[in-house]
Amino acid sequence: MSLRPVGTYGPVGASTTIYSAGWVCPSCSFKNFAERPSCKRCKAKRPEVDEGEEDEKEKQVGEHEWREVLDPTSQQIYYYNQKTMETSWDRPSVMGPSPYASGWFGRGGGTSSGSRYTTQNSSYLLKPARKQKSHIEATKSHMEGNQDFNIWYGKHRGENWSTNSLGTSLAENRCVVATDAGRTKADDSTGKKSFFCIQFVRGKCAKGSQCTWYHRPPTIADDGVASQTHDCFGRERHKDHKDDMGGAGSFESPSRTLYVGRLRTDKWGTDDELKDAVEKQFGEFGEVEHVNLIAAKNIAFVRYRFRSGAEFGKEAMANQTLGQGEVLNVKWAHDDPNPVAQEAIRRADADAAVAALEARGVTIQREEEGGGKRRKGEDGGILMGGEGIGVYPNTEGQFNEGEV
Repeated sequence: MSLRPVGTYGPVGASTTIYSAGWVCPSCSFKNFAERPSCKRCKAKRPEVDEGEEDEKEKQVGEHEWREVLDPTSQQIYYYNQKTMETSWDRPSVMGPSPYASGWFGRGGGTSSGSRYTTQNSSYLLKPARKQKSHIEATKSHMEGNQDFNIWYGKHRGENWSTNSLGTSLAENRCVVATDAGRTKADDSTGKKSFFCIQFVRGKCAKGSQCTWYHRPPTIADDGVASQTHDCFGRERHKDHKDDMGGAGSFESPSRTLYVGRLRTDKWGTDDELKDAVEKQFGEFGEVEHVNLIAAKNIAFVRYRFRSGAEFGKEAMANQTLGQGEVLNVKWAHDDPNPVAQEAIRRADADAAVAALEARGVTIQREEEGGGKRRKGEDGGILMGGEGIGVYPNTEGQFNEGEV
């Protein structure tokens, strides 16, 4: 049985996701998810948990001194070791998997691949950008009969208006960052802000090094100065997502997660092979933080560490293929309704708020005892690491009995 997230664990600034493989019903041998209190098939109650299994969280995540810190310049999360004073841009593996949902700020995928994008960007700037096409396609054209409308059947003439074929044809071009990326006039200009070339990411820019837009994937420095009202291509973002979840996205959401549809799970040997292929090909355009593959529905959710990376990957992989004949449907993802994801988002945003205050010089006492576990106190209040949250103070001592 594949692992499923069951909760968020860890001290403040070091949260991680706990996964469980579920439990097997002793009566009918049916495999149930970890959160089910009874068997889905025979309704038998879940057997009592052994004392040794209660400490499963501590087994999955060992003790460490790494904590999240917010960089005031780039407004991104990096990691600091409280004992050795070592810093790391990549999430240390000792911290365990990144949170199942990371809220507004990305945390990284827990590998050493995050810093390689900055290194690769330096090598791209050493060469001029390549022309992906020999000519610029005409922007003004008219197809004969394209505007003819049949009032009897209520349809336009021709297959170009067919909703069945809309967006299902394979893209004619594809951006290969290793060979196409390079220096352009945007990199040579000083003091003038530029955006990234949307024709480049779609694999059909005919200007090459003479283009006035960037021909490379965004880096942490680019994301740090990105505008909240525009995407990395200069298009205006809006308050709400479009109905079809396309376009430039919403500035009221992190916009770091992509929905990937029309996968061909039947063409891959195992789900892990498909998941690795999705992570590798989408990771060409930015650091991928998490991939949630739902093989039963032939879909996946790809979460990037940076918003600009998600914007870049969305345009680059739209109507592309993973190599098995599929034509990918890529758009923005809705918020995850999973309670585990919602709890992880609340915890991640709370940790980011603590890191932001500390970055501004505000001293905050981080309570490490209890590993950030949530538990109920005697008065019913929620405790995290020994501190009550949302509990009303007792003010009875401020009044005399006769005055009440």
